[in-house]
Amino acid sequence: MLRRRRPPADPLAHVDPSAVSPRFAAAVADALAARHRYAEVAAGLPTGPLRDRLAALGQRVDDGVAAVWQVTVRATQVERTLAALDPARVTEDHKRAKRAGDAPELEAALGRRFASVQRLLNALDDTEARLRLLDARLGAAVAAAAEVALGASGVDAVEAVAGEMDGVVGDLDALRLALDDLG
Repeated sequence: MLRRRRPPADPLAHVDPSAVSPRFAAAVADALAARHRYAEVAAGLPTGPLRDRLAALGQRVDDGVAAVWQVTVRATQVERTLAALDPARVTEDHKRAKRAGDAPELEAALGRRFASVQRLLNALDDTEARLRLLDARLGAAVAAAAEVALGASGVDAVEAVAGEMDGVVGDLDALRLALDDLG
């Protein structure tokens, strides 16, 4: 009796742009779209070594999508924590204490709280900017893979695509670690 092989489960089935903050959802959607485009490019190649090599690089694209997902989940957690801290109130309390000439200990405590909140806000702004750049680099790597697939670039260009994908994934991992270091 012959059994049909089931296609392997999608390791990224859980990645859902609507599950993260709207601020970061576009990065997830863009990464998933790049993955889809890459899969189409690789699937459109005739059987052979080039197709095999690009198919193998598909795992690096998946790694990139997974890294975007991890970064956006962590950034969403930071954003929710910040919302609980109420940055507008923290800023107002700090300004009021400075204007009123409150006790130095109170002003110092409010200043430390204000500085912490500002560091978190800056980390989110930096994360958002870096995600846009890394998503663009992932998209560029997919476009370069399409060039290779169409024969517009030499076969050696596959290694350049692989290097760019490795760089994107490495930079995304570094960004995730930086967010983890926030606490």
